[in-house]
Amino acid sequence: MDLDVRELLADTIKRYLDRYCEENGLERIWGEPPVAFADARSPLFQELRTVVHPEHLMPEDILPGATIVVSYYIPYDRELAKGNISGNTASTEWAFAYALTFSIIDDLADTVATDVRALDFEAELPTPEQYDRIPGDIVSRWSQRHVAYIAGLGTFGKNNMLITDRGCCGRFYSIVTNLDVEPDRPVEGERCLFKIDGSCGACMRKCRSGAITPGGFDRWACDRHGDASRETYNGLYACGKCIVGMPCSFRDPSV
Repeated sequence: MDLDVRELLADTIKRYLDRYCEENGLERIWGEPPVAFADARSPLFQELRTVVHPEHLMPEDILPGATIVVSYYIPYDRELAKGNISGNTASTEWAFAYALTFSIIDDLADTVATDVRALDFEAELPTPEQYDRIPGDIVSRWSQRHVAYIAGLGTFGKNNMLITDRGCCGRFYSIVTNLDVEPDRPVEGERCLFKIDGSCGACMRKCRSGAITPGGFDRWACDRHGDASRETYNGLYACGKCIVGMPCSFRDPSV
């Protein structure tokens, strides 16, 4: 059943994205979406209240009796990403795709949840109030990337993005369920070449804000750099320079 459910949900996501592009006359924007299952009772969720924010939600806060968090990764198209490599601000195409992806996430998540409910299980999705920024801060009460890490989709790179089997150039989302399936385990070891042996550092060189350094990631510096993007794209921060043109953009560079 585990494999069948995973394939079912991955196919649901792919068909939704393909249909959206077709119905709206768009060129291909997204790639193949991998799906993974996080153990809703994993102690790693409690650790997020230290790692991310003291108010980080638990799966039970979204769905009482939760057993599984379905996490999925939506990679951007390679050609779209290639067009965002140059310049100091996001390309028009990149900003459009970034905004479009954000605009459909709730409807897509509801479609995934509907498929789970059709299997006679419960499913709920985090609300925008839960995954948006906490007022006065730049983190959320439901970190999609950290949930994806617990689900085993990848490990964090120096750019603070999760490196999956299909890279880090994309977005993560999730729904919370009481599915009766075997959860996946977090990935062991590192995938970031800089963290492995210091041999890369491409994202540090590419970062326009100086937010990525050997010592860590300054999210506030990253956010301040977004002011230029917000002025250009009606309040949208859509930089993406540290995830395009990287060895980890569309693959796991450690293998």
